[in-house]
Amino acid sequence: MKLLPQLRNFSPSNILIAVVIATVAWSQDLMDNTLETGKNLFTPVPLSVIAAGAGGSYFAFTTEDQEGYRSFLPERPFDAVDKASDFVFGEALPVSALSLWIAGKLSDSDQIEATGEEMCRGLFYSYGIVQTLKLTTARTRPDGSNNRSFPSAHAAGASCTAAVLWHRYGAEVGVPLTALALYTCFSRINLGKHFPSDVIMGATIGTACGIASSMVASNEEGKSISFSFSLSINTQGRITPGIW
Repeated sequence: MKLLPQLRNFSPSNILIAVVIATVAWSQDLMDNTLETGKNLFTPVPLSVIAAGAGGSYFAFTTEDQEGYRSFLPERPFDAVDKASDFVFGEALPVSALSLWIAGKLSDSDQIEATGEEMCRGLFYSYGIVQTLKLTTARTRPDGSNNRSFPSAHAAGASCTAAVLWHRYGAEVGVPLTALALYTCFSRINLGKHFPSDVIMGATIGTACGIASSMVASNEEGKSISFSFSLSINTQGRITPGIW
């Protein structure tokens, strides 16, 4: 029963997240890859990430100040950067992922479409897991604004994005985005929206989902360049190699 009051108080960010989840769930183009992403979450690498993050989150929970750590960073310049990060990895992120995927389809750009699709799939699971945990744990935020503190959706979205774009474009893009995702985690604590354990678990979920999403693309790429080798022998005893 405690889920009902929370469902009635969905924020615009949660509504956008619901749109991403619904779009991915009902899009025929994404369905197969989305199901494959879910299966990949139960493979060793994503499971190891989740296990390590859960351990770190639990340790933080047992040692952190229950009043939170609001404004532990200097007001300038971090106040403005925190607000920008709040928007970019909040309401703007699911819209950006969907827009990227649609833009790729409309422009026939395979790279852009694949990147947008991979982001949508990763965010689908990131937000789905995060929102489920928020509703079931009902942890009050440090600033007391609501009881959807654990885990952090911003940290999950930023970390998922970093993992996907690292896979797609390499360390040149991945390293800066990882640094930005890390700062986003700090900013959520600084704004009084989350405890350290919230952002650790959120970042863990996002990273694992980003990896699981990227594994689908890697498998597809591997299939596209795979080949088989055979030897055939004719009636005269001549051996003929074959590759396809």
